[in-house]
Amino acid sequence: MQRPQGALNITIPGPSSRARSLMNMVFDLAKARRTMQEEGIDCIVVTSHDNTYYSTGSSILTRIHLRRLAAAFFPLDGDPVFGVHANEEMATRTTSWIKDIRTYAGGEWEPLKSIDFVADVLREKGLEKARIGMELLDFPSLCLDHLRRLLPSAEFVDIEHIFDRMRAVKSAEELELLSVGNMATAKAITIAFEIARPSDTEKEIARNIANLILQYGANRLSPQVWLAAGENIHETHHVPTDYRIKKGDLVHVDTGGFFRGYRSDISRTAVVGEPNDSQLKAYEIAVGAEWATAEAMTPGATVMDVHNAVKRFYESKGFEYNKAVVGHSIGIACHEFPFLGPSHGDWVLEPGMFFEVEPSISIGKERVHTEDSFIVEKGPAKNVSEYRDISEIQVIR
Repeated sequence: MQRPQGALNITIPGPSSRARSLMNMVFDLAKARRTMQEEGIDCIVVTSHDNTYYSTGSSILTRIHLRRLAAAFFPLDGDPVFGVHANEEMATRTTSWIKDIRTYAGGEWEPLKSIDFVADVLREKGLEKARIGMELLDFPSLCLDHLRRLLPSAEFVDIEHIFDRMRAVKSAEELELLSVGNMATAKAITIAFEIARPSDTEKEIARNIANLILQYGANRLSPQVWLAAGENIHETHHVPTDYRIKKGDLVHVDTGGFFRGYRSDISRTAVVGEPNDSQLKAYEIAVGAEWATAEAMTPGATVMDVHNAVKRFYESKGFEYNKAVVGHSIGIACHEFPFLGPSHGDWVLEPGMFFEVEPSISIGKERVHTEDSFIVEKGPAKNVSEYRDISEIQVIR
């Protein structure tokens, strides 16, 4: 298997002034309204943290940490409304492009009061008998039941698929943020492995990686550094311990950070001392699977085409391939649609899609997992996170 041309990129690009600005205009309201018309939806009400950030430009973290409602209303006709808790009003007014910012009474201690607010806005807009699009996977059933009691003539339908489709193709600003963040994360891991030494603990190496990710531009980690060595590598998300690495160990890390609201997600496997034959073979197959995936990720190909190409690669090496996915899209969330597996097999790849490709393989007691970031463009997908040449396993000496 040959490396795709142009895969190596060791320069971390600095953010342009355009990407440095707040992400207020990645949401295409006109496109959303065209979809609303096609599906007969009169208004969409966005309530998840990720989709409110995507559609309004404001990241309301209390939506995650305190389950405190933030709701953006996008009627088919008329101006949008953004409702937040009073504590979030000042920050929202300085970050969101929406002009009509409103606050509601109560909070998570009186969760149904915020639903009263939602009903009031819909009534004001004349939508009490309308077809309302909601994020039903995100919206608590107790709150939805209360909203239905308040607006018994309204119909509530799911809109998750609308945002999944819109967020699948990134804007130029999003692609730059994701590329910068993922390259910075790959750099942090590489440098941390360079300074690691036998007898260091998993915790010490993980702490260095975390500090370097923040030093290289992340606002915070997402959610932490999963790092494992020795026998611990078979645990997918291993919380680092006081285990001290020794010669012959594989060291696996899977981590990322938030870079101005957009995530990175990089995995690397290194070896302490000279690798043995099984470790070299496992590493060669994992990296080869990355390249095989990239070669198949061309505009117009379906996800199933990609899955079948990966399956053929593993089988050509004498291994069965029965994994659900070999990767996933990423953006504001770590796992976005589409996933690179049969469940999303009908999705057609388009220029501007951004994926994390993460093959893995176990050979005996050895397990290798690697993960890189790829942009779909003309020809094979472009690797934008290869800080060091991944064709050779990194050695901790």
